[in-house]
Amino acid sequence: MRTDEARWLRLEPQPGETLRSALERTLRDAIRGGVLRPGVRLPSSRALAAQLGISRGVASDAYEQLCAQGFLRNRVKAAPVVGAVDRPSQSVARRAAPRSVRFDLMPGIPDVSLFPVRSWAQVLVRAAEASPSSALSYGSPRGELELREALADHLGSTRGVVTDPDRIIVLSGTAQGAHVLAHALVSTGAHRIAVEDPSWDTQVGRLRLGGLEVIGQPVDGDGLVVDGLAADAVLVAPAHQFPTGTVLSGSRRRQLLAWARAHDALVIEDDYDAEFRYDQVPAPSLQGSDPERVAYLGTASKTLAPGLRLAWLAAPPWLADEAERIKHLLDFCSPVLDQLGLALFLRRGDYDRHVRRVRTVYRRRRDALAQALHAHLPGLVLEGVAAGLHVLLRLPADADDRAIAAAAESEGVRVAPLSAFSISGRAQPGIVIGYGQVPARDLDDAVAALARAVMKGVR
Repeated sequence: MRTDEARWLRLEPQPGETLRSALERTLRDAIRGGVLRPGVRLPSSRALAAQLGISRGVASDAYEQLCAQGFLRNRVKAAPVVGAVDRPSQSVARRAAPRSVRFDLMPGIPDVSLFPVRSWAQVLVRAAEASPSSALSYGSPRGELELREALADHLGSTRGVVTDPDRIIVLSGTAQGAHVLAHALVSTGAHRIAVEDPSWDTQVGRLRLGGLEVIGQPVDGDGLVVDGLAADAVLVAPAHQFPTGTVLSGSRRRQLLAWARAHDALVIEDDYDAEFRYDQVPAPSLQGSDPERVAYLGTASKTLAPGLRLAWLAAPPWLADEAERIKHLLDFCSPVLDQLGLALFLRRGDYDRHVRRVRTVYRRRRDALAQALHAHLPGLVLEGVAAGLHVLLRLPADADDRAIAAAAESEGVRVAPLSAFSISGRAQPGIVIGYGQVPARDLDDAVAALARAVMKGVR
């Protein structure tokens, strides 16, 4: 890190203090207080002297004294840099970094090393070169038209989504989608939303933050249980429920849509990883069966990389304008050049080619994981269809899945306890295992270590 200027710096000598002492004290306090962090390059003595209206000798003397005290590090023919010094403890505690483990089997995380860096760099460069300078200004809250058109075509052909570019809102991840939809629902008079129980705890928190009362709705082998549903909206992942891995059955899909029409309610479809179905073609989107009642959420986080923060909402016509208004208030617009890059990535066929490639990789990893679990933990049931980036390993009813997950971490394996995703607190114990980040060749060793922890915790 470097800084060629320090325009915040003001030299204010105290009574009886020389200019050199005042400069030395000011810089020392800035280093101790954290204003100047280790490694920051300070201005040259000539530049600092000119800025403060002092002689270069005063600046040089102050630098030399601070170097002698260890606050600065001198360099040959270069300005000094701030050294590493002890600072007073901060009042705000920093979150401890997670302990390193040998095998990270946390669910829902793709292998970012598979990201197509070269192809992505090409489309970004081309988008930047072909775009007018106005592309670097504030963009449309709905998203760039080129991307919305490409998404409308792609979602229609691959997921059966019925929409047009005017009803698509480009988001900074589906996390923002939860914020947008929660606020939009509240503004239309909604109060309560049902979510699958168990489900992502972070999405529950976002919906609550948006002002909605969240209630859990049970999930069984056919997906969301529609009987007894009492809410203004419901969030569901029909293609691949997290974390149970079930698929919403045909009868349940029809029942859910009939419920939404009868109660003038909104169904939010979280289609977070439908591209990764390994044994058959995934069922088409729920939204395609009733575009007036279903808001569709999709994302590039699992197919490309979470760090891109690119996702999309295909909203019902009556909700699109309000969703755009909320998006505008949250962050005005998503990064324009990234949107134009994704549009070109889709149009060139790079996206589909990448998905086909990584689908093969993840299927191989899932098969290796299933084989290892059968070999090392044959008495336990593996649940979930052959899809996505995770499986669910059921445990006996008296097992403590949180204690087993902690024991697994001590064995060098990080997994998630099923109870961590329970809204009601009544989930049967289980371990949610992700295979996105671990190569197939390492999964047997990973499961062997996990099995040691499970056997200690299962009586």
